[in-house]
Amino acid sequence: MWQDLFSRDHMPIDVIISPEIEVAQAVIRRLEVPGAFDMVSFCDDRVRAVGVRLREDCPVVDTPLRQLTELFPDLNIIVTSIIRDGKLIIPSSDDQLLIGDNIYFVAESDHVERALSVFGRDEVEARRIIIVGGGNVGAFIAHKLIGNDAKIQIKIIEIDPEKARDIAKNIPKAIVLNGDALDVDIQKEANVKAAETIIAVTNDDKVNILSSLLAKQAGCRRAITLINNHTFGPMTYSVGIDAFVDPRQTTVSSILQHMRRGRIRSLQNLAGGAAEVLEAVALETSPLVGRPLREVRLPAGIIIGSVVRGDMVIVPRGGTIIKPDDIVVIFTRLEMIKKVEELFSVRLEYF
Repeated sequence: MWQDLFSRDHMPIDVIISPEIEVAQAVIRRLEVPGAFDMVSFCDDRVRAVGVRLREDCPVVDTPLRQLTELFPDLNIIVTSIIRDGKLIIPSSDDQLLIGDNIYFVAESDHVERALSVFGRDEVEARRIIIVGGGNVGAFIAHKLIGNDAKIQIKIIEIDPEKARDIAKNIPKAIVLNGDALDVDIQKEANVKAAETIIAVTNDDKVNILSSLLAKQAGCRRAITLINNHTFGPMTYSVGIDAFVDPRQTTVSSILQHMRRGRIRSLQNLAGGAAEVLEAVALETSPLVGRPLREVRLPAGIIIGSVVRGDMVIVPRGGTIIKPDDIVVIFTRLEMIKKVEELFSVRLEYF
C-alpha cells in the first residue's frame, strides 16, 4: 500500500505546472503572430487577444477608435487597452491611438491578420530562427517548432560544451553552435543577419537582452527575449526588442486559471500584471444577460472583447444582447476583478 501512495495513479495532485514549459509555450505563441508582442488565445483558439506596438508607419495613429470601423468596415476587432508611458488605459470610443502606444485588441482568430495590416504590422512568418540558450526552455521550443514545421531552420547557440553536445544529439535537425552568444564572431557564424527571429532564453537577463540587441544590430528582423526581472520588461521596447516573456507573469496566469471557481474557463495576466483578460460563461442570473450592452453600463476599467455563441463569434456593440451560456471574453483592470465577479454572478478565488 505505502509504495503505491505517491505513484502516478495515486499522486494527490490535480495539476502540475512547469514554469519552463509555460515560458516556452508563451514564446511559441508570439511566433504564431508575427508583428505582435503578445498573443493569447481563447475559446479553443477561435478568439485571440493580441498585443501590438504602434510605430511611426502605423496608418491609424491620431485616429479616434470610433472611426476605425468607418475607415475599415471589415475590421472586426475591439481595442481593449492602451499602454501609454507605462500607464494602462481602458479606452473609450473617443480615445486616439498614438505613436509608441502598446495596444491590445480582441478579434476572431481569422481576422487577426487583417487587423495587423491595418496597424502596419503585417510581417512575414519566421522560417530561420536562432535560439540563444540550450536549456530546457530552448530545447522545448526547438522540439516544438521542428515538429510543427519540417521546413523551419533552427540554430541554437549554447555556451556549455557538454550541454551543446546533448542538444545536438537530441535535436539532430537543429544546428548547434558551442559558444558565447555575446561573441560577434559566433553571431556571424550563426548568420544572424539572415534570421527572421532570435529567441534569447538563457537564465541571464543581460545575456538575453544584449544578444538580442546584437542580433538586431546585425540585421535580424525580430527579437523575442526572456526577462526574469520584470522591471526590465517595459524598457526593452525602447531599445529595439520586439517582444519579451516574463516567467512570473506567465506562470501566475496558469496557476490562477486553476484557482478559479464558477464559470471561468481561462484567463491571462497582461500588462505586467495590471490587467487580466478572461473567458467566462454567462449565467442566466448575470446582469449582463438579456439586455443590450449599452444598457448594462459596464464599470470603468472593464470592457467586453468578444462574445461566442455556438458557431458564431460576435463583435460586441451597443445593441448586442448576451444570452445564457454565451462565452464572453472580457478585459479588466486587476483592481476591478470584484466587479467582474458581480457581472458574472460567480465567485472568483484568489490566493
